[in-house]
Amino acid sequence: MRAWKVHQFGVPAEVMKLDLHCDEFEPGPGQVKVRVEAAGLGLPDVFMCGNNYPLTPPLPFTPSQEAAGKVIAIGEGADPALLGTRVLGPTLFQAQRGGLADACLMYAQAAFPIPDEMPGEEAAGFFIPFLTAWIGLVRRARMTAQDTVLVLGASGSSGSAAVQLARAKGARVIAVAGGPQKAEFCLGLGADAVIDHRSQDITATTMELTGGKGASVVYDPVGGVAGRAAFKATAFEGRFVVIGYASGEWPKIDLPETLPRNISLVGAMPVGYPPELFLEAHRDLIDHWRKRELKASNIQVFEFEDALKAVEHIAGGKVEGKVVVRVGTR
Repeated sequence: MRAWKVHQFGVPAEVMKLDLHCDEFEPGPGQVKVRVEAAGLGLPDVFMCGNNYPLTPPLPFTPSQEAAGKVIAIGEGADPALLGTRVLGPTLFQAQRGGLADACLMYAQAAFPIPDEMPGEEAAGFFIPFLTAWIGLVRRARMTAQDTVLVLGASGSSGSAAVQLARAKGARVIAVAGGPQKAEFCLGLGADAVIDHRSQDITATTMELTGGKGASVVYDPVGGVAGRAAFKATAFEGRFVVIGYASGEWPKIDLPETLPRNISLVGAMPVGYPPELFLEAHRDLIDHWRKRELKASNIQVFEFEDALKAVEHIAGGKVEGKVVVRVGTR
């Protein structure tokens, strides 16, 4: 069995190696073994190589937190009906069985069936961005069609998913991206307006676009200076949704600053919820996908042998959409 593995911590180019002769494995209780069609990658995979991510697995581990493929073995207690089913879901990367391999592990309760017409490459880039957006916007921010949603990092995988989901739910969307090309990309996703942070001030432009009210929901996977600027443009009783820190640092927000405008700081991470809620989210997202309101946007597909290039592509900040590695066929 083939698998990409990280045997020591450092920059990806030095620590990610392709092993062509890995031992086979079997799923444990409540787990399923999936023959991988495609694996999704993101900034966490870069951070894990350097041991700079809270959920970094013990060494050695196989990267990729999400994958799509066919269930080829089930562990004790797993639903037998899953055997032979095409699924997408989070991998057991923390147990060192991520998606950058011919086979990976998933929890049976988190292996969600996918439509036959959904390509593996799209399925592999669908779960984490859209589930994160659903948890952040629908569950945590309680977004409605009356909201104006400001999305940072809107051309990246997490941000582009949030733009699409907010539009699908009827909200007004202001996207933040860097440069004319990424701005056009965001408009193509359905954003009502785009702020080019390279030439426009995020705070001032958001206030101008909202008639001085500010954004009622801020979706922030970026942090840093951009996150701070977005916080300053958060509306009265707005919800500032903390997703991540792609910039390398969290936004600097002092708690007393939330008081004058009654702003809620909302953490959003798709962990800790019961399986029923994840299933509800999956069904809702697939329903929007069937209506062609959501798609894993601008998928950048790398072949399995080029997985290291894919990780370096992400590390270099070149991503527009979602990076996926094609591993096998159906």
